[in-house]
Order: sequence, then structure tokens, then C-alpha cells
Amino acid sequence: MPDEDLKARARRIRLVLMDVDGVLTDGRIWYAPGGAGMEEVKAFDVGDGAGIVLARKAGLATGIISGRDAAIVVHRARELGIDEVHVGVRDKAAVLETVLAARSLRPEEAAFIGDEVVDLPVMRRVGLPIAVANASEDVKPYAVYVTAAEGGRGAVREAVELILKAQDRWDMLLAEFLS
Repeated sequence: MPDEDLKARARRIRLVLMDVDGVLTDGRIWYAPGGAGMEEVKAFDVGDGAGIVLARKAGLATGIISGRDAAIVVHRARELGIDEVHVGVRDKAAVLETVLAARSLRPEEAAFIGDEVVDLPVMRRVGLPIAVANASEDVKPYAVYVTAAEGGRGAVREAVELILKAQDRWDMLLAEFLS
């Protein structure tokens, strides 16, 4: 992590927020027959889930702010113990402000991982805006960090590791698994 500004921003993070489609998933939406018609199906990367669990284990709060309202997202968030789950959101920036106020956090203490222009209002307000590798080219200029991994392919895990290493928490977490 050579960039000192990036490192300084990452050290302040207490809350890691993210979009879902294109960030926690590869952005594709599948439909399958379900109990009441069609159900939305998504594939989540296990490594991203591990990253979220590690973030929480290190004391960071985690959250989802998604424009789509899918039961599978709520289910996955519950499995991972994600603290803030906001789906079907029209105004992501308003949700960000509500979450920050409820948690008594300043914008610079939050990171947001996004991929599309609908994420820009949040990315422009947080201290550590992150774009996934395959984010829209219109989004990347607003990111302080662009992951090497694509959305749904370990980008969240990569972002969490970056934050935890900047906070000198990564080695402590690894030591717990090695003992």
C-alpha cells in the first residue's frame, strides 16, 4: 500500500458499506421459477463473505445499500452478520446520512464500494470511495482505490484486507487463525 493518502484514509474507517449487484455479485441477475412466480438468483463470492466476516471480527461495522430489493440479498446479509442492510433504496446518499447519524460516525470514517453511477452520490461523501475493477469508467475517477479484483470475484475481500492492513489489524487476525 504505497499511497500515503490511501493509507491515511483507510486508517480512519469504522464502517464498510457496499452496493450489491456488480460489487458483491458479478452484476448478472438470474431469474428462476419460485413459489410466487419468478425469484431472483444471485451468486456471491465466498472470499467476499470471508472479507466481511474478517471486517466484523476486527471491529468494523458493515453494510449494504442497494437499489434492488431481493430476498436473497437479505438472506446473505443475515448469514454474514452484516450490520446495516438497506435494499430497494432510491436515495443512497440519504441512507448513508441516516446510517452515519445512527452510528455517530463522520463521513470520513466510512468506506463505500461501488460500481455504477447510482453509487456516485455515496462515493462522493465517504472518506474512502472504492470502485471494483470492472466498475463503470464514469465511476473510477471518483474512487480513491480501484480494486484489482472484479465485482463478485473478491473485490470486497481485497478492499477489506487493504483497510485492515492500513489499521495494523491484519496480522493480528491471521495470528488468530494460525494459533
